[in-house]
Amino acid sequence: MIQTFKIEIKWAILYSIAYTIWMYFESRMGWHSEKVGLEPLYNLLFLPISITLIGLAIFDKKRNHYKNEMDWKKGFVSGIIVSVLITVLNPVVLYITYNYISPGFFENAIKAAVSEGFPLERAKAQYNLNTAISNSVFDKLSFGVVISAAVSYFIRTKNN
Repeated sequence: MIQTFKIEIKWAILYSIAYTIWMYFESRMGWHSEKVGLEPLYNLLFLPISITLIGLAIFDKKRNHYKNEMDWKKGFVSGIIVSVLITVLNPVVLYITYNYISPGFFENAIKAAVSEGFPLERAKAQYNLNTAISNSVFDKLSFGVVISAAVSYFIRTKNN
């Protein structure tokens, strides 16, 4: 079973490493401290990297598993599997991020939200590890499905 999904597992791990590095980059840029209010916007800058990594995963599956003969459905399924695996690994990335890379992130985000008029309790409910993990499940799966569908269309083997 693992052999069947070896390519997807490899790319999910690579994606998780890349996202951890990205979170370190965000932290170093001040997006987890003084510019924390704009962090969700800055986080969208990772989207081209996501598209590239999921695209490379599907292309790898096409080349090395399907011997360069892959229809849209097979590519889409492979992309969905990668997305699910990324989603499963993402809580570990978030744990590392918020406990080791940016341990003050949530406090900074709460302070920024309150300074913009959010009630303290609402800010605390929005900025914590459990909410971050819940949001990441939706984000990683939804973006992964859309990216997989689009990339699979372009990578599929075209029949003449």
